[in-house]
Amino acid sequence: MVWIKIPLFTWVLNAFKYRDRMTIISDILKTLKNSKGGKRKTQIMQSANLNYTQMDKYLRYLLHYGFLELKENGKIEITNEGARFLLFLEAQKIPVVM
Repeated sequence: MVWIKIPLFTWVLNAFKYRDRMTIISDILKTLKNSKGGKRKTQIMQSANLNYTQMDKYLRYLLHYGFLELKENGKIEITNEGARFLLFLEAQKIPVVM
């Protein structure tokens, strides 16, 4: 087996280059949990650092499975089910040991 030495800063930059699906869902749910009366799509997109296509895909998914709720005023709020799922996701995070 051949070991290649990679500088630590290069490894750190590459480790955080992309977010996985669960991290994106977690970011969306955290954004909505921290808001009082819900948020509009544009606010969610900006807070979770997503483009429109990504935001639309994830919101449709989360609305379909009952983690989010669309209110009459056009704002989106997190449901109790979504808050429980967020707690589950946060409990699953494993700290990185260096």
